[in-house]
Amino acid sequence: MLVEQVMQTGVVTITPKTSLPEALALIRQRGIRHLPVVENDALVGIVSDRDLKRAMASSATSLDRHELQYLLDRVTAAEIMTPAVITASCRLPIEEAARLMVKEKISALPVTEEGRLIGIVTETDVLQLFVQGMGAGEPSSRIDVRVRKAGPGLADLVHAIEEAQVEIASIMTLSDRSEYKDVVIRVRSIDPRSAIAKLRSRGYDVRGPMKV
Repeated sequence: MLVEQVMQTGVVTITPKTSLPEALALIRQRGIRHLPVVENDALVGIVSDRDLKRAMASSATSLDRHELQYLLDRVTAAEIMTPAVITASCRLPIEEAARLMVKEKISALPVTEEGRLIGIVTETDVLQLFVQGMGAGEPSSRIDVRVRKAGPGLADLVHAIEEAQVEIASIMTLSDRSEYKDVVIRVRSIDPRSAIAKLRSRGYDVRGPMKV
């Protein structure tokens, strides 16, 4: 799956001249956490809710309410935005976008095309896709199988579950530094006992199930 299939296209943006209170109001009204900063159709920065809160905290002084508001009204997006924006292409695989967010410790990636903003993908979008891909939220059960990395491939696991006439919703493998890996299988059944029995009859170390 590519970024273009997951990204949000109706992006709320601001300009470098947008004031801090205006940006904060937008974030609160729209229930969002990031505001790309656009000037002459080009992406020039990004402001997060954390940037806004940090700017407000640094402006908090012994001034009275009216004086503080006067000061905040003069703080612009250009002064608090992150100008070196890490972006993604719409054709980037979504797992690469997720890896980039983890690596750079960011929670959103503006999506650009020839410097023009066309969308944004956030950590929430990635998590929603993960939940959907794992089949969570629909009647199903999770079966965890501990296998040796050098052991039989996934085909043997799939064959065993198919023999039990249980439909597989998704499969994911998780590896650690040991000689083992965990295979997380979600099946479209609230009673996966036949699948578990079949797996155990083949010598697999089965843990679960967890029902949703």
